[in-house]
Amino acid sequence: MVRLTLNAGKSQGIRPADIVGTIAYHANFPGDTIGSIKILDKYTLVDVPQQYVAQTLAKSGKYRIRNVLLC
Repeated sequence: MVRLTLNAGKSQGIRPADIVGTIAYHANFPGDTIGSIKILDKYTLVDVPQQYVAQTLAKSGKYRIRNVLLC
């Protein structure tokens, strides 16, 4: 697993299901392969399997949850 940081957290109303659904949909891999998700006040840490990191990062400018563009 590789830990990625997203620029949104609790203060933007982000939930674990939002993270899983958005990343799995845009990066096109099974959501049940996503590991630990830790949502803090201003950012979120999410563990993505090594084999999906490149495709996850390739779509990083397209993730949007609750009108927040994730980077």
